[in-house]
Amino acid sequence: MDHDYKKYEPIFGAWEITEQIGSGSEGQMYRIRREDSLKHEYFSALKAVTIPQNGEDDIKSLMAGGTSREEVEAYYEGFINKAASEFDLMAKLKGNSHIVSYEDHEIFKHTDDFGWDILIRMEELTPLVDYSLEHPLSTEDVAKMGADILKGLVFLRQYDIVHRDIKPENIFVAPSGDFKLGDFGIARIIEDTKTSLSRKGTYSYMAPEVYRGEAYGASVDIYSLGLVMYKYLNDGRLPFMPKYPEPLKYGDREDAFIRRVREAEVPGPRNGSEELKRIVLKACAFKREDRYKDAAEMLFDLETLIYGDASETAKKLKKEQDRRKKKGRRMFFAVAALVAVVGVIIYFAIPKAVTAITGLEPITEMYMGEALEPEYSVEPDWFKDEPITFASGNDEVFTVSDEGVIQAKDPGEAVLILSAREFTEQVVIKVVPKVTEIKTAKDSLKLVEGESAKLKTELLPEEFADEEIVYTSEDESVAVVNSHGGVTAIKAGSTVITIYSGGCTKEIKVKVREPKKEPKAEDKDKSEETGTSGSSNTSSSQSYTGTQNQSGWTPSNNSSSSRSSSSRSSSSNSSSSSSSSSKGNGDEGWFSDSDDEYFD
Repeated sequence: MDHDYKKYEPIFGAWEITEQIGSGSEGQMYRIRREDSLKHEYFSALKAVTIPQNGEDDIKSLMAGGTSREEVEAYYEGFINKAASEFDLMAKLKGNSHIVSYEDHEIFKHTDDFGWDILIRMEELTPLVDYSLEHPLSTEDVAKMGADILKGLVFLRQYDIVHRDIKPENIFVAPSGDFKLGDFGIARIIEDTKTSLSRKGTYSYMAPEVYRGEAYGASVDIYSLGLVMYKYLNDGRLPFMPKYPEPLKYGDREDAFIRRVREAEVPGPRNGSEELKRIVLKACAFKREDRYKDAAEMLFDLETLIYGDASETAKKLKKEQDRRKKKGRRMFFAVAALVAVVGVIIYFAIPKAVTAITGLEPITEMYMGEALEPEYSVEPDWFKDEPITFASGNDEVFTVSDEGVIQAKDPGEAVLILSAREFTEQVVIKVVPKVTEIKTAKDSLKLVEGESAKLKTELLPEEFADEEIVYTSEDESVAVVNSHGGVTAIKAGSTVITIYSGGCTKEIKVKVREPKKEPKAEDKDKSEETGTSGSSNTSSSQSYTGTQNQSGWTPSNNSSSSRSSSSRSSSSNSSSSSSSSSKGNGDEGWFSDSDDEYFD
């Protein structure tokens, strides 16, 4: 959806938009400028966000769940009020060396439809993605990036902020060379306004517990930062992806993601010292208890690696962390008995929660066009009658009804989201083609104008041998094909016949030429005068018939039918010899109407 933000100029009373410098799921980025009374120019960055992002489409998605329009509008108005408090917090964070500086904001309510435009002015920086293309990061750069972002995370923890979306796109580089973390408040507002169908998240850097819908804490930011560092130490490849320079294939990213969130042990990155690799692997450990407990602990290790000794700030943070651990151990035994008693009381006092939704394997494979109606159940048993809501992560791969019936569409992988009460389960639906191979003897065909024949095709595997086959011609002025695979040459030229069945496609190149011309009358008379009429006619018939059958197809016309009986006999013998020869020259697989044994 396109939005016109220039209508608000002069923005903040003095700024104008000069160019768009980026866009993404969290909004649009622009460069803005202003000029003072002395004609000096100043530049800044503008983040522009529209809520709801997709206008009426997002509203209809929420209403489809049985919510009235009034309730939906109240829902979004609540997020606008929440945005105001987020900006108050962002103002408090202004000035930190490792947090993108918030400068100002305005919220405009739409006058022509329902919604708001939020404009946020920030310092102008270079996105890490763009910076790394022009300045590939060394291992020292990666270590410094990690340390700088950790300093920002330590600062955010003073306000109990969990970023939740650390990725290369949210890291920026200042002219000084310092790395800064951005979009922490903005990303959270936008994420909360998305409907379940559009909330896909940044899966590539997501911690396993976030993906599974479990409770999480600040360690998810440590995990995501570890993956960002891993990528830049591993030639741009995340864990379990093919090693560089092996090319990436369709499905490699999805397969790598599934392995990472299914408790597979992450291998070390390709580059970096053994100590740097150890730090990165500890940051992105599958189990949260195996990771760094907080940003301060990881910062201490990184600065010790970089400088040979941690900075005074890192030491102070580490000392405070150790003091809290000791204090916690002293208090543990004093409160253990009380916790046990209170725990029993709480267990019986609070309502039980849904712990699982069963009925599908973590990765469920379906054939395209297949419909699946699993027997879902909610656990524990006392929630068995709890309603389940379903959502597809990609409607082009599969759709799911309100009753949970899954309809496979096109090949690919997407997430199925199942929810009951406060619990969310996610499984991967993998849609595969029915037909894996279409067999024909040749991949090309030569025909003469007016010829026609039928192609024999074989579908694999055998269980889908009777799947419907669709034939199409790229250029029907050259050759046409019917629904049974019969091809007719129209005029000289080239085209491609496409054979499609059950998600599999094969292309056949077709070349059509003009027929050879008959000898002129005066040439015949000259031949008779020399007394070579019989052999000349026979030779002509042989040449013509051999050409007509060069592709292994039977012509629909017979221009030699007017010849004498002896010529026809000679032509027939020559034709038989020529046809056999042409098949032996590599044109087998394209059969004439007389070859009944090859018919479909």
